[in-house]
Amino acid sequence: MRIRRIFLGGLSLVLASQFLGCAGGVEPTGLDEMERTAAAEEAPLGGEALARRRLDLDRAWRDLIHFDVTMQSLSDRKDSRGVALLDGFLDQYMSEHLDPLLLPLWQSSHPEVMGLDANLRFMKAQVLSEMRYPRRVQETIDDIAIRYQGRESMLVEYPVGEQRPLGEALDLLRNNKWQS
Repeated sequence: MRIRRIFLGGLSLVLASQFLGCAGGVEPTGLDEMERTAAAEEAPLGGEALARRRLDLDRAWRDLIHFDVTMQSLSDRKDSRGVALLDGFLDQYMSEHLDPLLLPLWQSSHPEVMGLDANLRFMKAQVLSEMRYPRRVQETIDDIAIRYQGRESMLVEYPVGEQRPLGEALDLLRNNKWQS
């Protein structure tokens, strides 16, 4: 009888710890602003974490290139339903995955990732332009201008496949914002 109580007590303890472990992953509501602030103030990464961030930025950039090509293809085919579906998906992708990846301030000045960071920001603006969100494109342009102030001669890949100085690419992006 005593062994049975010990066994059931231990089992209860294990189950309770599993439930608490699951509940620990739940995010409290109302912390979005605090999370954004913490991510923006995140310390620069090094070693394996920096290599992982480089891979994440590169993967996101390649994903946006493919999304842009798909959006252009759907527009060329006048597939309004496909455009609407992709638009909804891209909006969610950007808010859940891309924006948190672009939030830290350090990566816009870290020599190993600032090129990827800038290219990704330009690609985001390009996709937003294809989605016909000129206000969000302008916000992205303003963000690039602030983050990269004083580095207008830095080479970026915009449009994809062409390299040009960041200042010139910003001017081109400003002009293209209304043409999509």
